[in-house]
Amino acid sequence: MELFVRRGETMVCNFPEYTVSKYQDENVKIAGRLWIETSNKIKEAILARKNTVISIIGEPGMGKTTLLNVVKKDLKEYSFILYLDLVNSPSLSYSAWYVIKNTSVYEKIREKAFEILLQHQKDIGYKGLTKFSKEFSNFLRHICEKKNWNNNFSYAEKLYCMSYEENVEGLIEFLNDLSKLDTVALLIDEIKAKDGHLTELHKVINETNIPIIVTMVPDVVSEIKDRALIRRLSEIKIELKLSNDDKLDILKTYCDDFAEEIYKIKEIQEARTLSAVLDLARYAYLQAFQYCKNDYKQINCIRDYIRSAFYIENIEEASKELEKKIREGLIELKGVYGIEYVHDRGRRIDEKSVIVDLYFRKGETVYIGDVKLSNKDVLDNVGNMKKLEDYEKEGSFKVVKFIITNTPNVDLKGFILIYIDNYTIKKILNGDIDARNNLVGKIVRDLKISNE
Repeated sequence: MELFVRRGETMVCNFPEYTVSKYQDENVKIAGRLWIETSNKIKEAILARKNTVISIIGEPGMGKTTLLNVVKKDLKEYSFILYLDLVNSPSLSYSAWYVIKNTSVYEKIREKAFEILLQHQKDIGYKGLTKFSKEFSNFLRHICEKKNWNNNFSYAEKLYCMSYEENVEGLIEFLNDLSKLDTVALLIDEIKAKDGHLTELHKVINETNIPIIVTMVPDVVSEIKDRALIRRLSEIKIELKLSNDDKLDILKTYCDDFAEEIYKIKEIQEARTLSAVLDLARYAYLQAFQYCKNDYKQINCIRDYIRSAFYIENIEEASKELEKKIREGLIELKGVYGIEYVHDRGRRIDEKSVIVDLYFRKGETVYIGDVKLSNKDVLDNVGNMKKLEDYEKEGSFKVVKFIITNTPNVDLKGFILIYIDNYTIKKILNGDIDARNNLVGKIVRDLKISNE
């Protein structure tokens, strides 16, 4: 689904509502030189029936699934594309057989096989008295039951009957038969570094002659130990990295009128993933449109507003409000994270004559923190927190200190810095509960608080 905003009858921007593609989503498009070139390379390999492996490497949010979705959508009328999502699958073959048996590809394959067998009915024995005594469909059913395959057309008979063991050996036999029927490709999304994935992948690569496209995150690549498999996965290896030119090209694809202004936003410049660029751009544009929708010079107004879309006007007030939201989240989620106590307001540390914004306890540890936001590159309003640099114990409790800020440059010793960007801050301040809860989760992770 895309979000359209119109200027009169002219569409201005069409950012996707969801910037992380879901498996098999056909409402997708790609932009950026690297993504377009990669899509074309994959489609060329499939249509040319190349016996090759293409590995797509990228962090989450870099458009790996989007690429496979586009390839599947564009080639579905020309070939048999088996598209597997291995995120929660115990093995490659398990996922493959689920797709084969539970999607439209099943009937498509049987229909194509039926056409071949009908054209060669005499060759497979449907002639003479047999033709008079049995309908062709009954004749084929008899073949399926007896499994007495014809030497020349056994591939079509087995595909029509779907007579395969539902394991990796049966999958290889199935793919080799299918490649005699039509163009075939295997798209594998999010392979993991576990035996049920890698061992079966290597076997399928070695024992078939079809194009295989595999996506994975860099961590998986580093965990593969089988040198022979590494060689095959390196035949054509494409690493998805976001260049500034790609960013601008992507922004022009979705929002040509304001791409230059959006591109100059600091948060866009710092974004490292495709989904982050689109999330930030969409938010900046929609905020600008809402602010300017009744302005007489709407286009100029939007351009001006976009430049400061992530600027926080009243930084002190925003700090206080964010502190309140985080505390509410800690109180609501303390049971999830095993936190025993959350103070319901700022807490005074008598020994240091300092009031800290956040105070909570789990086990033998007390966690004390402050929320300090700034529109500068360096956080300079940390005088009170300086007093706590040597504060290590509160009675019998160990003390862990932290500071939550939107500025990475903080001069505080003994504090854990928890960075939060302005985009997330604005979402939380605007009432986004998911963003707030995600921040609470990040705080818990960064403080290394276990759920036990």
